[in-house]
Amino acid sequence: MTGCGEQKASLGVYVLGAIDPAERSRLESHLESCPSCRDELAGLAGLPALLGRVTEAQITQVAGPPEELLDSLLARAAEERKGSWGRLFGGGVTRWAPLAVAAAVLLVIGALIGVEMSGGLNAGERPAAVRTVTPPPPTPTKPPKAEQISAKSPDQKVDARVMLFQKKWGTSVEIYLSGAPYGESCRWYAVAKDGRRDMLGSWHVAYPRGYGKYSGSTMFSRDELFSFEVVTVGGQPLITIPA
Repeated sequence: MTGCGEQKASLGVYVLGAIDPAERSRLESHLESCPSCRDELAGLAGLPALLGRVTEAQITQVAGPPEELLDSLLARAAEERKGSWGRLFGGGVTRWAPLAVAAAVLLVIGALIGVEMSGGLNAGERPAAVRTVTPPPPTPTKPPKAEQISAKSPDQKVDARVMLFQKKWGTSVEIYLSGAPYGESCRWYAVAKDGRRDMLGSWHVAYPRGYGKYSGSTMFSRDELFSFEVVTVGGQPLITIPA
């Protein structure tokens, strides 16, 4: 459809909600049959959201539109109202006032976009240099240092290797044990130099060959440790590992 100049000129105030009800009805009827105007309207859909971003402080930074512009718009609207559109629908120049207001708002938005693009700087000001700080690479975490102790039972059937990790609260211990009787239930003790005993754990030997790995912890510090003992639940010693 051609000759949609007036309708397209009204789309801005239509989007802003500043259009009078009678013209709204006429414009909506026109939009139903005019793809070109509908496309134009879609392009203005973001205008209310843009206006919503304008703060009072930003408005004070932008000079208002000159009075001559509004007078010119209103005068032009009055002249066009004398044409066929005005004779057909009647009414005064007030129908065109929202258009002038919308035009002034668009000028403000355009000016604000310019302010945002320039970073809001006054004349003669230069943006401050941005200093980029690169953080140092992370320091690799060293694995905890372990002390290793190995021992065999007197009959050479049971073999054990113990790993000691000193902690502030005591000692963390790991034992690798092979040769314990299959199906036997075992207990593991830490023995201090003063004779105190601390059970580190218990387990069931579920492997006929190979070794089992068991972990435990004791309140005894490394300096307090005298030995480690593995016994059956019946109290039979299997192996003693000197500390």
